[in-house]
Amino acid sequence: MRAFIFSLDAFVAFTLALFAVYTLIFFSSIPSSYQYVLTQAHYLSKDALFSSSASDCGFGYGVFPYGCTNSVSALDNIVFLDVSDPVQRAAIQKASIESVIGDTIPKQFGYSFEVSPDGGQNWEKLYDTADSGLRDAADRHATSKKKLSVSSQVVVFDYSGRLAKVTTSPYLYTSCMNGGSGGASNILLTCSYLPRSSDYLSGGGGSQIVPSTGIRVVRLTIFI
Repeated sequence: MRAFIFSLDAFVAFTLALFAVYTLIFFSSIPSSYQYVLTQAHYLSKDALFSSSASDCGFGYGVFPYGCTNSVSALDNIVFLDVSDPVQRAAIQKASIESVIGDTIPKQFGYSFEVSPDGGQNWEKLYDTADSGLRDAADRHATSKKKLSVSSQVVVFDYSGRLAKVTTSPYLYTSCMNGGSGGASNILLTCSYLPRSSDYLSGGGGSQIVPSTGIRVVRLTIFI
């Protein structure tokens, strides 16, 4: 009788332990809502950057009556805005970011927009809904980071000057842009007049075949 009771007690203990293990496995296999929100925030930041970098500056964005100073994408125009006055430049960038980026992000999320000129070593924050000084007063996005924060980055670049290309040829060949009345001041890539080595370089006056480029890394952070 005593052996039966001990055996029954051991069986009940084993059953309870097995039930506890299966319960832990069941609940641990249920995905956490954190993972869904994290994935959604990642897609939001990535899609916002790539859609703005693939959209023409003036297409569908009402904020650009200020002028598209670069005939490039909406994101390029924000980063390389050609406005000399720093106060006006900051105001236009803030309004542009809110229109181009902010309208694509649900209001329950907050976001910040940063630009780095040196490959990510230093960052300049142009917009941040968590900072009253960098947020538009009418912006209703989240203003604090409580649950998560995720970032995406994209590289943008712009030429410092226009790409030179002559339009006339004394031989009437469109591939031989070597003269006309311009003579040696014109740049030739394929015909008898070979460009000087200095023509490939930027600066120093005159025309350059390839102007220097400005490269920036843009980081968009989504938080909630």
